[in-house]
Amino acid sequence: MISSAKTRELARAWLALLCGAAAPLAAAEAYVELAVGANASRDVLVASNSDDRASICDEYINPRALEVPGCTANDRGTGDGWFAPFGSGAGFSAEMAFGLRLAERYRIAAAYGHDKTNFHQTVSSTDASGVDFDKIANELAVGEETLGSARSHQLFLIGMLEWPNRSPWTPYAGVGFGVAWTRMGFSWLWARSPDPNDIATGIGQPNATEIRRNLAGTESIGRRTMRDATTGFVFLAGVEREVSDALSVGLRAQWKRFEDFESKAYQGDLLRSHVPNLRLDGSEPVSAWSRTKDTDRFSAMITIRRTLR
Repeated sequence: MISSAKTRELARAWLALLCGAAAPLAAAEAYVELAVGANASRDVLVASNSDDRASICDEYINPRALEVPGCTANDRGTGDGWFAPFGSGAGFSAEMAFGLRLAERYRIAAAYGHDKTNFHQTVSSTDASGVDFDKIANELAVGEETLGSARSHQLFLIGMLEWPNRSPWTPYAGVGFGVAWTRMGFSWLWARSPDPNDIATGIGQPNATEIRRNLAGTESIGRRTMRDATTGFVFLAGVEREVSDALSVGLRAQWKRFEDFESKAYQGDLLRSHVPNLRLDGSEPVSAWSRTKDTDRFSAMITIRRTLR
């Protein structure tokens, strides 16, 4: 058992250590910074998959679906998937930071950032696999997806190193780590040919004519906002110039990279022109998931920094 005297001694030691660590921070020069500018992304490839079954297993399309071998197996969605290849996007960036100058050349800052990157592109779905291959390759009159805007709120902790010189401009570079909360506007339209003769699904089934007639002209459509929280890092470099004792302005370039974006499960508005489930009793709802590895953003920004005295 530790004596009360020993406890007091340990408490004083911890207090002295904390005060010693806090003293440099307390004496550090504090500042606030605002930055605004533009951002650009590289091409974005969105990969999606779902737990749908083949259309022949859909009771709304094939009333005898439960009689078809494999239509009640527990491997829904296995091997299925497709891609949507979007081009690069561009948009607006803004940041606000609170920082401390620890020494003549060293600074640290906690920064909040907001990026909005506009794509507004509609592309054809490609490279399907599994049951989606037949849909895209053989039966769809339209198979397309749309990516609207990607919005991201970020929190970063950044360390910076400056290089003072005889010119009025001071260059600096930094690196930071943080987290981003991102949402993307996403929509899709898959429409079958309205001509039953173009539909291959159902061939060989005893009610093939009924299946092809029910499936012709159907649409799978939806519009959703996909969300994910990801961690990442930022590299930045810039130059600053003092315009007064407390105010500096500058230019900065930065590159942000986050881990893969992966949405939670989402459902469409219509699945083959009916509610998004496979069974007439409302069971077996169909969901999809989307992800992308292309999370890079490059930004060019104007900065204003004010020292707090």
